Amino acid sequence: MNDQSVFLRIITFIKRHARPALIGGVIILIGIGAAIYWLMGSGKESTDDAQINGHIVMVTARVAGHIHRVYVDNTERVEAGQLLVQIDRRDLLQALRKSQGDLATQIATASAASNEVEITMQTAPSSLMQATAATQIALLGEATAQTQLASAQAQIVAAEAAVKAAHDDIQSAQTDYEAAVAQVEAAQAQVAIAQADVVAAKSNAQTQSREADRYKYMLQQGAVSRQQYENMVNINTSAQSSLRSSQSQLQASRVAVEQAISHREGAQAMLARANSKLVSSMAGLTQARAGAQAAEVGSEQARSKTSQAQAAQAGTQTVEPQIRASENQLKAAAAKIAQSRASVDTAELNLSYTSVYAAKKGEIVSRNVNQGQYVQPGQALMAIVPLHDVWVTANFKETQIEHMKPGQRADIKVDTYSGKTFRGKVKGIEAASGERLSLLPPQNATGNFVKVVQRIPVRIVFDQTIPEKIVFRPGQNVVVTVYTR
Repeated sequence: MNDQSVFLRIITFIKRHARPALIGGVIILIGIGAAIYWLMGSGKESTDDAQINGHIVMVTARVAGHIHRVYVDNTERVEAGQLLVQIDRRDLLQALRKSQGDLATQIATASAASNEVEITMQTAPSSLMQATAATQIALLGEATAQTQLASAQAQIVAAEAAVKAAHDDIQSAQTDYEAAVAQVEAAQAQVAIAQADVVAAKSNAQTQSREADRYKYMLQQGAVSRQQYENMVNINTSAQSSLRSSQSQLQASRVAVEQAISHREGAQAMLARANSKLVSSMAGLTQARAGAQAAEVGSEQARSKTSQAQAAQAGTQTVEPQIRASENQLKAAAAKIAQSRASVDTAELNLSYTSVYAAKKGEIVSRNVNQGQYVQPGQALMAIVPLHDVWVTANFKETQIEHMKPGQRADIKVDTYSGKTFRGKVKGIEAASGERLSLLPPQNATGNFVKVVQRIPVRIVFDQTIPEKIVFRPGQNVVVTVYTR
């Protein structure tokens, strides 16, 4: 066998087995690629149907009234307990005073009933009634002390309301005074402008008067025509009229200054009266508190006397019907006092609702209330978005949540902050699909049915400290990847 024959056999062998080897190699490469793709893609699920979510705290009015002042605006950050809106409190303050008057009337009625019990006790003929009388008198004293204490507390409430009203009057008077000062300054500026106009008009009038005399002389000499002379006379007349008008405007501006000064002095006097009223209200509040303290001491003493009288009454078993009737009247009077006190508490509560405070820390959105606007109970004034309490709602396909469960790690990419990845974890999976929870859920029992892959909302919370410069706002689009293995 020569070399050429061996070479031909080798070539024939390669041609016969090259194609199957090539095909096998391609199949092996495809298998390796598929394995790599599966290893890289398995164990995680991703979706871009996800948004930042958060609570929207609505701020509503609890009482009807006109808006006195709005302290915040959209995009402002507020703290929990911060005053947002002040509703005019004058009508509710009057209602509180009326309830306090009704309470005072009921207290007087209870005092009369107490006196009646005392008289009944004094006229009881039985010696057995003497011990009972001592107890009832002590109870009467205790009830009287309680009514006095309640009256003193009501006076404190009224005095505090008067102090608040005095503060409001000072604020209103201060506003009027500042407005009057600004009015005086504006009027004085107008006087300066009018004076400058008079100077300019006077100079022009003098100039045009001299020109008219010159044109008159030139007419007599034949240097100008009568038409030219009459035109100059008209110009002079107009200049003189402008001068008189400027002088009138100056006089009117000076009168306006005097009026503004008078208004400012009146506003200043009103502010002084408001300050004096505040001092008087503060003194009344101090006096009311002292009276309440004295009433508390009297109440303690009355309770001590009641305990002593009840100890002396031990062993008595019966009470005369007349005394029971008097006691029932006293109880009825006490019930009416409680009812009136409840009305006072309701009026105080409604008065407190005129100050609308922030329930949570956050950012103001959707403000739709302005000063002077009339609002009704339940009307939305604005909303607060707590930007520190947000999470992600990711709508995964139902085929993606088979291995998903709470606690699994998640990567969060927010469209606003491209290139940044935030760490999170699965908080929970909704019990129903978004379509089932919609306002009009589908009814598949009727019509033609088309199967659509449903999406299940998954709540994902942030599992890291968010930098101060990064703010997540509800509604921002995000891309979420959950690692299920």
